[in-house]
Amino acid sequence: MSHPHILLKHVYMYRNMVGHESRQTKKAVLDDISISIGVGERIALLGSNGAGKSTLLRLMAGIYKPDEGSIENNGDFSVFLDAGFGVDLRLTGRENCYSRAVITGVPSNQTVEFIEWVSDFSELGDYFDQPLRTYSTGMIVRLVFSMCTARTHDVLLIDEGIGTADTRFQEKAFSRLSHLYDTAPILVLASHDQKLLKQNCSRGIVMSKGKVLFDGEINESIAFYNNS
Repeated sequence: MSHPHILLKHVYMYRNMVGHESRQTKKAVLDDISISIGVGERIALLGSNGAGKSTLLRLMAGIYKPDEGSIENNGDFSVFLDAGFGVDLRLTGRENCYSRAVITGVPSNQTVEFIEWVSDFSELGDYFDQPLRTYSTGMIVRLVFSMCTARTHDVLLIDEGIGTADTRFQEKAFSRLSHLYDTAPILVLASHDQKLLKQNCSRGIVMSKGKVLFDGEINESIAFYNNS
């Protein structure tokens, strides 16, 4: 059985742009990306808004397909891309949990345990049985993060969102991630919070305009990003 891994080879993704005289041109959102991530790695994605971090995470998760190049993403993935990813605002927290359990293949005899764990960890109280449209953004973050981390996965892909939760829940969330890392071999985290990246990652990938500018040890990567 092969180990969990993510392997990108010369990946390109394009966005159609309207130029002069309504002529369409292509802009590379990801431009010749080649990355190999193996068991035991915690990866930080650094870059300004629009650098391509979110697109790269969605590609790793299999949500997007490359226009050119190849990608292998082997393993059981848990994906936390934004506060509203994979939830229905019309449903209650409990109903969203049930849907998530079905979609992600939680065994039927473990569904109640899954839902109760999410309820306890998210600390939503009575709101757990209210529609998500009544939640604040921070409350939705707590629910989605709890659903994503209720079970052990081979690969965790996280994009910014935890930063919109309150500080106490952020600390609780990363304590949970540290615990999961013992059994979840790969973490890829995109964030502007450099302290958070230093605490939770060992390798950094610096991106700009869809390109990888630097790939190395986390402190060196942060220094490169700050000086570029």
